[in-house]
Amino acid sequence: MEKSYKSTFKNTLAFGGLQIITIFLNLIKGKFIAVYLGPVGIGINNLLLTTMNLITTFNDLGLDLSAVRSLSEAHETENEEQTNRTVTIVQKLFFYTALLGAMISAVFSPLLSHFTFGNYHYTVSYLLLSLFVFFTTLSKGQQTVMRGLRRVNFIIKSGFYGTLAGVIISIPFYYFFGINGIVPTMIITALSSLTLSWYYYRKIPKIKLKITNREVWQEGKQMMKLGLMLVFSILVGLLVKYLISVGVARIGNVKDVGLYAAAMSISGQYVGFILASLGVDYFPRLAAVSSDTDAVNKVVNEQTEIVLLLATPLLIIMIITSPLLIKILLTKDFFAITDFIRFIAFGSFFQLASYCMGYISFAKNDRKTYLIMEGLVGNLFNLILSLILYYFYGLFGLAIGYLALYIIYFTAIIITTRKLYNFKIDKESSRFFFISLAFILLVFFSFYISNQYIAYGSSIILFLLNAAYSYHHLNKRLDIKSFIMQKFSRKKP
Repeated sequence: MEKSYKSTFKNTLAFGGLQIITIFLNLIKGKFIAVYLGPVGIGINNLLLTTMNLITTFNDLGLDLSAVRSLSEAHETENEEQTNRTVTIVQKLFFYTALLGAMISAVFSPLLSHFTFGNYHYTVSYLLLSLFVFFTTLSKGQQTVMRGLRRVNFIIKSGFYGTLAGVIISIPFYYFFGINGIVPTMIITALSSLTLSWYYYRKIPKIKLKITNREVWQEGKQMMKLGLMLVFSILVGLLVKYLISVGVARIGNVKDVGLYAAAMSISGQYVGFILASLGVDYFPRLAAVSSDTDAVNKVVNEQTEIVLLLATPLLIIMIITSPLLIKILLTKDFFAITDFIRFIAFGSFFQLASYCMGYISFAKNDRKTYLIMEGLVGNLFNLILSLILYYFYGLFGLAIGYLALYIIYFTAIIITTRKLYNFKIDKESSRFFFISLAFILLVFFSFYISNQYIAYGSSIILFLLNAAYSYHHLNKRLDIKSFIMQKFSRKKP
C-alpha cells in the first residue's frame, strides 16, 4: 500500500513540479498582459487563442493522445525496428495534420473573424495564425514521441524552456506594440517551442525509415480511430469555451471576456499542477488494471485521496489571497473578479474530486459512456449555465454557473461509475472528502462576514489547521520526511 501511495505521490510531484514553474512564468506573463493590454486586450487575446486551440485540437485528430499508446506498446517490446517504424509513422501523421490545420485557418480566416468578433477586421490575424497552428502541431508531434518513449527528462526540459522563451518573447512585443503585438507573439512563441522541442527530440536515438504514404495511412488508421474518440470530448470542451467567450462578448462586451479569461487563467494555474500528473501518470496505471474492479477501486481511491490532500490547502489559499493575486498578477481594473475567483476555487474542489472517477470509462474503453459524460453532459451544462446565468447576473452569474456545473457533474459521475462499473468510494476517501469540504465551506463563507479582520483571521487559522491535517495524513502514508531525505542522499556523490 505504501509503495503504491509513494508512486502516486512521486509522479504527481514530478509532473506537477514542471507545472508549478510553468504557472509562475505564465503569471509573470499574465501580469505584463494585464498592464499593457488591459481587460479588452486580454479579451482579444483569449478569443484568438481559444479559436486557435480549437483548430489545433481538431486537426491533430487526437494523435497526441492515441499515438502515445502505440509508441508505448512498441517501446515495451524492445523491438528497435518496430519502435522506429512507429516513430516515423507518428512523425509523418503529425506533419500532414499540421498542414491540414494551417490550411483550415488560412481558408476560413474571414469566417473565423466574422463569427468570433462580428466583423472582418481580424481576417489577416487568422490568416497569419495559420503559422501558429502549423508550428504548434509539429511541436505536439515531437512531444508525443517523447512521451511515448518515456523521455520524461526531455519533456520537462523542453516544457520549461519553451515557457520561459514565451515569456521573454512576449514582454517586449506587448510593451512596444500593445494589442497589435498579440498575433506576432503567438507565432514567434509557437516557433520557439517547436525549436526547443526539436532540440531534445533529435537526441532520441532513432533510425529514419522509408515508409510510403499508403503504409502511413494503413498503419495510422487505428491511431486515428482511437484519437477521434478522445479528441471529441476535448474538442467539444474547447468549442464550449469558445462559444462562452463569444456569447459573453455578444451579450455583454469584450471587457467582460477579458475579466472572465483572467479569472479562469488564475484558477487554472492553481488546479493545473494537480491535473498535470493525472493524464501522464494516473491514467496508464488505471488502464493497466481496468479489467479488475477491486484494483480499479483501489487506484482511483488512492489517487483521489492524494489529490484532495494536496489540493485543498491550495484552494483555501486561493480563496484567501484572491484580492492579493489580482493586485500582484493583474491590475486594479480586475478587482471585479475577486468573488469570481473564490467561486471558482470552491467549484474546483468538486472538479478535482470527480476528475479521478472520470477516467474510469476511458480506461475501460467504454467509448459510449466516456463520450456522453465527458463530451456532452458536462460541456452542455457548462454552456447553458454560463450563458443563461451571465445574461441575468453578469460576471457573478458566470461564477455561480462554474460552481453549479461541477456540483452537478460530481453527483452524476458518482452515480454513473457506481451503476456501470461498481465503483465505490471507500470510507477513508469519503472521510477526506467531507472534512476537506468542511474546510473549504468555512473559509468560503467567512468572506461574507462584514468584518474583514474576522474573515481573514479565521480563514488563516482554518488554512493552518487544514495544512497540518493534510501533512499528517500524507506523512502517515508516505513518510514524507524519509522520502525527501532519501532524494537528497541520492544526489550526494
